[in-house]
Amino acid sequence: MAQADLQLQRATLTVSDMNRSLNFYRDLLGFTVSGDARYDTPALRAMFHIPAGTTPRLVLLDASADQPRALALVHAEGLTVDREANARNAPALVLNPTTLDQIMDRRVAAETRVIVPPTPLNDFSGTPFGREAMVLDPDGVRIVLFELLVSPDE
Repeated sequence: MAQADLQLQRATLTVSDMNRSLNFYRDLLGFTVSGDARYDTPALRAMFHIPAGTTPRLVLLDASADQPRALALVHAEGLTVDREANARNAPALVLNPTTLDQIMDRRVAAETRVIVPPTPLNDFSGTPFGREAMVLDPDGVRIVLFELLVSPDE
């Protein structure tokens, strides 16, 4: 099978409240804002069903220096986000934090719902190799925090 000639640019999520989502992604998880503007394109409007007569706000978030604009958040007046459907059906966003315990401590103040507390993970042979936890963002999107305990080279 041939390898795809592509690179993932970013994940983009619609949010019901930009400030609440920024508190979650920036302040709780540690993303940094690299762009924040009213921004409108035909593709953005079609992808996210932006209501007529509104201009969406697009916030670009860097995960690290090596991952600029890894995540984008989109909000527009009148845009609906079904939090319950997200919590039941939305795909998960998997992140690899270096500070899982700190995030779990901070999430208490952020009133973030925990679906799975930090849990040890074993590889297929039974050898421990990491931990994972799952929380919900303010719009019900599942966020899996996957912490690798050993370097893949070890």
